[in-house]
Amino acid sequence: MILSFANKKSLVEVELPASKSISHRILLIQALCYTKFSITNISKANDTILLQKLLDEVGAKTSPLHLDCEDAGTPFRFLTAFLCLQVGKVFELFGDERLHERPINDLVEALKSMGAKIEYIDQEGFAPLRIYGKNVKGGNISIRSDISSQFISALCLIAPVLENGLTIQLERKLVSSPYIKMTLACMKSFGIQSSIIENKIHIPHQIYQAQNYKIESDWSSACFFYAMMMMSEELECTMHGLFNNSLQGDAAIQQIAIDFGIETNFLHDKCFIKRIKAFAPSFKKHYDLSETPDLAIPFIVACAVKYPEVSISGVYHLEWKESKRITALQSELKKINILLHYDNDILTFEHLAQIALPEIISFNTYNDHRIAMALSMLTVQGYTIELDNSNCVKKSFPNYFEEVSKIGINHQ
Repeated sequence: MILSFANKKSLVEVELPASKSISHRILLIQALCYTKFSITNISKANDTILLQKLLDEVGAKTSPLHLDCEDAGTPFRFLTAFLCLQVGKVFELFGDERLHERPINDLVEALKSMGAKIEYIDQEGFAPLRIYGKNVKGGNISIRSDISSQFISALCLIAPVLENGLTIQLERKLVSSPYIKMTLACMKSFGIQSSIIENKIHIPHQIYQAQNYKIESDWSSACFFYAMMMMSEELECTMHGLFNNSLQGDAAIQQIAIDFGIETNFLHDKCFIKRIKAFAPSFKKHYDLSETPDLAIPFIVACAVKYPEVSISGVYHLEWKESKRITALQSELKKINILLHYDNDILTFEHLAQIALPEIISFNTYNDHRIAMALSMLTVQGYTIELDNSNCVKKSFPNYFEEVSKIGINHQ
């Protein structure tokens, strides 16, 4: 796909996808409920469709079941916990090559410590897994919390249905804590009480109470439009289905954007963003993004291009995502004479002396939806670019290129 910018200046209205993160949690809760309920505005992202399909297979078919999670990390982790409870069934849970490179050991060992039976089929600590469903009782466990909040969310979601409930001791610095809070908030909507005291999460045995649920739009997707506004003098945007008091951690982009002269206002379920102060390319500040990993990629690209005095930390776990995201951005932004220096979890930027660039700059996406969307934002700066795989955006934002065309990013 070749992308360029037409410099539209009018206020545009953008339709965001539903929150993938909330959708996945509600699907797991529905699978753990005795009674089905209606889910409105569920995500149409590939990951969500895949999770729904795999959960339906688990409920409808006898074992052994071979479940392919493709490149979907969250479904793989949530299913790892869920399948342990399917008494008498045997599963092989696997995915694509990149998914098999992402560590799963800490979640597996936590589940095994409370009685689950899981085997590594190939390499110790990594997918694929063979899972034997049994009566897992729960109790007290500990888990590292500096690798992935999804491990902890997976444990929290199954905790109420365990005979002894679950107390989770969190070891080391917690990353992406808003996602754990989101999980517990979703569970609370279905009658589940929990407590967090210091570094312990306690969830007693309870029964999920089914109720219909409407999912809000995705703040992680909204971050790309904020980042484009950070790079543009002209853009104004209205986005539907966002709320100021959102469950989603990436709603923090509202506060961050203020530093860059961008104001956010709400009216009912509409979010209005506009520039109220001029650019300040020399603006200098440090940002810790350990709480908001999905916000990081568009923010890094916007800062690399327009605010090179900014520094960023809390992004080390980006190397364990769909691609090695820091390494990927280092390679790709170098193509437009920008260096990303990364040392001791501090990311800084350097603009090289301008070297003549090709008319069309070809970028690798690494089959990573967030890398593809972030690189597409460079067109706002006048670059004409080519993406080697634009289809990967279907993982989270299937209509991304249709929506950005409203602000002037044309594709062919």
